[in-house]
Parts: sequence; structure tokens; C-alpha cells
Amino acid sequence: MVLFTTWSGTQWMNGQEELVRVPAGKPVMVDGKIERGEWSDAAEVKMRDGARLYLKSAGDFVCVAVLFPTSRSGFTDLYIASEGGNIDDLHASAKLGERRLHNGKWPDWNSWWNNDGWVANVSQVRSFEKRTFMPANAREYQIKRSRFGGHVWRLMVDLSLDSEPGEYTVVRFPESTSNSNPQTWLKVQVEP
Repeated sequence: MVLFTTWSGTQWMNGQEELVRVPAGKPVMVDGKIERGEWSDAAEVKMRDGARLYLKSAGDFVCVAVLFPTSRSGFTDLYIASEGGNIDDLHASAKLGERRLHNGKWPDWNSWWNNDGWVANVSQVRSFEKRTFMPANAREYQIKRSRFGGHVWRLMVDLSLDSEPGEYTVVRFPESTSNSNPQTWLKVQVEP
């Protein structure tokens, strides 16, 4: 079953906060290519400018895909707040890395390839001399369920979209949220 919803912040239905259920589905190839039918068994959340967020579980993993707006390329920061209270930033660009919010502040990016219990596709280099990358219109993540535990997570995504060579514009989803306060982030329930 595929769920389609539009999300711009916390939404309430009949006095209850909306919850996106993450269905069980087939495994995916984490290669940054959204193949036909690969995410058809996932929950789909419509974001701004035609971007999409796909969510499903496959065995011991939660799979997340961010499809960028048409004709746009870039990279992502996927923020996850677990039931345990930690807030983590899973970064996927030409490098993978993670960091954890500590005392209300994000540490600098001084360590890369420290991804623990998750993987995502990375940008492919077109030229080292000019520091340019091949176009990439999606980021796919595979995350061990046990990495964040529990069944309810809150998610936020920063899409860094190319605006001109070497320059990026950040589009946040849900809009008008803070990367340190998950109360207005997308609330998802990972099915057992």
C-alpha cells in the first residue's frame, strides 16, 4: 500500500498529529537511481517543488529515498530524532558522515566516513581539477532499524540543490523547521 501525502509542517487530523506509516516492502539497490517499481511499495510524501520522500522497511532495514525536484541535482542531510531523544544528521554528498546534536549545538564536520549502521549513495566525481560532480537526482539511504531503535522516528531533510556551479540552495522539509527541534518534523512509524 502506498501512502501519498503533502507535508509542510505538523498536521493534525481529528485532534491527532498525522503519522506516516512506513510499510514493509522489497529491498532496494542503494545506488541513487530510482528504478521503475523499486519504490512502488513505499509510503510517498510530496515535498516542495516536486521533490518526493519515499519510506519503507525491508527486513532489518529502513529504506529512505529523496527524489530531487525535476532537473535538479545535489545532496542531502537526513535528520533523525529517535524515541531515545538523540538527534542525528546523516549526510550524503561526495562524502558520507554523521554527527549528533550535543547540548543544542551541532559539531563541525571534522570527521567523514564515520557512518555507523547506515549507508547512502554518494556523488560521483566528474572532474577533480574543477571539483565538479555528475548530476544526481536522488539520495537513497539504508538504515539498520536497531541504529535508532523504537518504532516512531521524526525526520527532517535538507536538500542542497545546485543553483550554479559550486553553489547550492538549501530547501528544508518540512519547511519552517529547525534542525535542532524535532517537534514539527515528519513523524513516521516503522512497521514491525
